[in-house]
Amino acid sequence: MRIENLRIEKNGERLRTVANVFWEDCSRPAQELYFETNENFADSLTCNPHAFLVACTMPAMHFGEHRLSIEGEICPELKDGLMTVMNWMRFWWYNPSRRLVTIEGKTISEYPEQRISERAGVFFSGGIDALSTLVVNRMGYPLKHPGSIKDGLLVCGLEIPDPVIFKYVLDSLSVLAENANISLVPIFTNIRSLGPEDDKVFWGEFWRKEFMGATLAAIAHAFANRLTRVSINSSDVIPDIVPYGTHPLVDPCFSSSDLRIRHEGITLSRLEKTRMVSAWAPALQNLRVCNDAKLYQPGRLNCGKCEKCIRTMLTLKALGVLDKTTVFPDHDISVELIKANLTVEGDVIMHYPEIISALYEKGHHEIAQAIQGKLCEYKTRNNRIQLRRKLIEPIIKFDEEHFNGFIRNIKRNFYSKGIWN
Repeated sequence: MRIENLRIEKNGERLRTVANVFWEDCSRPAQELYFETNENFADSLTCNPHAFLVACTMPAMHFGEHRLSIEGEICPELKDGLMTVMNWMRFWWYNPSRRLVTIEGKTISEYPEQRISERAGVFFSGGIDALSTLVVNRMGYPLKHPGSIKDGLLVCGLEIPDPVIFKYVLDSLSVLAENANISLVPIFTNIRSLGPEDDKVFWGEFWRKEFMGATLAAIAHAFANRLTRVSINSSDVIPDIVPYGTHPLVDPCFSSSDLRIRHEGITLSRLEKTRMVSAWAPALQNLRVCNDAKLYQPGRLNCGKCEKCIRTMLTLKALGVLDKTTVFPDHDISVELIKANLTVEGDVIMHYPEIISALYEKGHHEIAQAIQGKLCEYKTRNNRIQLRRKLIEPIIKFDEEHFNGFIRNIKRNFYSKGIWN
């Protein structure tokens, strides 16, 4: 892969930093990659090689590129960090023999004593993790401390692809930003073009397991003219942290000498975070937890039926404040809604035990029992998957290799159901 022709361009009333990306060892087409913002923040945007280097390293490894060559000077600290990230990803997800991408680029030769004043930012989605990071920061950091958050970064082009829908989110979170005394920085990017839009593996497993933290860090580096540290919000508390694309062992490795990347919020459970956020009245009225952006409407950013919405509503119910917010279509939650819409998967199951306990304490026994029923459904489903993976799939493979599927066909003739079908 080659990253060339780094430049700043005008795009209507916006300014963007752009580079050309050329793939060398796979069939991906040449493309432009950009990061963009409104003219109000034009001075904050920089033609920073680090932004494009961080954005492209993991996709280059995923698609089998042998090298990544980039124009411009890069920080040796960041280069070392990217090698560490690739080693972690290989250890977690790949064969030990998987080749790492060789990074080729000039090393920065001069470092000014003080580039800009210290300034901290946070990715400000409007969700529980982001809002709790800001609340904790305001409680613990004096406003003049270099770690006191001054900016909230809101990105269009990830889970919010439509600029019209993005405006709904921007309008809602502007209220919170003003109340919290932070600047809300709108950012637009086509970083999703680095993987085929219809590739479910890339935007499913790869995004979650390898690319999420890199994407956010790349966006942060594009604003190194403004920021000296940026926080990425954790979804999990320390006992529940597992290998993931954004992780306390990985995110800080995307730092350079002029921009520190922090992984925040690993000491608080989701219930504790929600309790802190719910005490902030404007946050309770502008909360955005739903990722189904196509359902967004002006003034209504949560569908109330997806797993994240239901889990948040249950947590607010357990805290006794669900009836105080208007961000969901319904101001209460029912057993019928849980039974009809809640599906629990392995990456969120750890959040539910504390919610169930809190609901029992509040006397909401039927709701707590309905959740327990959903957890039992997950365990049954997961046990079937594990049984198939450990027992049935090796038999199927042996049958296909040695008997051309003969045994499986006989089984289907007598019994068409079951985990071997």
